[in-house]
Amino acid sequence: MNRIPCTRPAASFEKLHQAIGETLDTTAADLSPETLLDVFKALADKHDTDVNSPFNMGYYCIDADVASLAALDETERRAANIAVEGQHPAALAFELHSVERVLSAFGIDPATGHGHYTSGGTEANLTAMIVALGDRISHRNRKLPKSAYDPGLCLDADGKPQPFEYVHHGVVPLKVRPTVYVTAQTHASIDKNARTLVGIASIRDVPMDKDLRMNPRALERIIVADRKSGRFAPFLVVGTVGATGSGIVDPLRRIADVCARQGVWLHVDAPWGGIAAFSPALKKTCLDGIELADSITFDPHKTLVPLGAGGSGMFLTRHRDAVARSFNVSGQPVATHDYAYMSLQGSRANNGLRVLSQLVEPRRLAARVEREARLGDLLRRKLRASGWTIASKTPLPVVTAVHPKMAAGDISAATIVRRLAKAGILAKAETLRPGETPALRLGIISRRTSEADIAAVVDVLDSIVG
Repeated sequence: MNRIPCTRPAASFEKLHQAIGETLDTTAADLSPETLLDVFKALADKHDTDVNSPFNMGYYCIDADVASLAALDETERRAANIAVEGQHPAALAFELHSVERVLSAFGIDPATGHGHYTSGGTEANLTAMIVALGDRISHRNRKLPKSAYDPGLCLDADGKPQPFEYVHHGVVPLKVRPTVYVTAQTHASIDKNARTLVGIASIRDVPMDKDLRMNPRALERIIVADRKSGRFAPFLVVGTVGATGSGIVDPLRRIADVCARQGVWLHVDAPWGGIAAFSPALKKTCLDGIELADSITFDPHKTLVPLGAGGSGMFLTRHRDAVARSFNVSGQPVATHDYAYMSLQGSRANNGLRVLSQLVEPRRLAARVEREARLGDLLRRKLRASGWTIASKTPLPVVTAVHPKMAAGDISAATIVRRLAKAGILAKAETLRPGETPALRLGIISRRTSEADIAAVVDVLDSIVG
């Protein structure tokens, strides 16, 4: 291979940290910013993973391009805080326009829906959980019986009774546990966020089918049984489009039907797989039913633009009023672009221009997304031809595979990952099912990856497994 390697020689973090402290010692004299940048570039170029390499096939962050870097530079030098009313109306208008384009791509009406940028997928998923709690753990939800909470604890400041609202009274009046429904393929950020809001005892695991997708029938059985037990208050189901480890896509339409019958909020976590929304062909294959989701997580920094200051995740929803109920502390109605009162964040950078740098070329973007899907199919074919078994089914360009020598115990996925890294290729090992041989995961993540790169990776794998 003569292309730019993704992986670089590993170094001890502790030694790097110590060396930086010693090099940047300002006890005796000041250092110039130029010295700081020189030190950073020298160490980062030597040791850090290069996501701009075509051989980044393991780390879900897209490579940089000229357009997105120019937009990032333009917004950063202006240092606009678009949450401050009236200070940066042009930057704010670009922000809203970018959000409206993304909402439309996912089938959400910008006139009634809402979206905003987040630091990443974890914050977007946290936002979904907060909004779902405020919308479904309420007297307004007919599926939440009055026996589920103590009216005596639903009082205003003067001690007068109030209808139960989670956003007013929190969890204290509840006699039941708010529950979230996930599978083994759901991102770990849901567990992390549950620890903050409702406790991990509120997480309920739903069985999967043979293809690692959430089983809608099992989901409904569990929700019905939980509610009938009198111990649980189902409020949120998390579906997945493009699971990190496997790339699977849950059956969104069937899950949405269950959620509609059971009065449960459906959140779809699509941080990487959501890029299919920008390809008419892949949207039909990957996102059937996405327009029925109550909310969606999408991460432009995984698929559109490099991760920059302010992050670049997104929270999207069909329910603008529900967002205002959870976050609007202004005491008066606010517009969807009053982001200080429509999100967790107060101060807010302008992410919209960076994302628009990709969205203003929709045909080129669709062609790129479809090309990457074809590269994923090519990688599957080449691996099969070399004797590998594909371990998960997905239309997205992420491939998990097991070689017969892995199944026999002659070599492990972890060992293959280490040997690939020495060749400059970043890959990951994934345990997809309990008791199964861990698989090798390779994804088409960089815009720079070509058919020749795919062939080179398979050649390296052939040499590793012998």
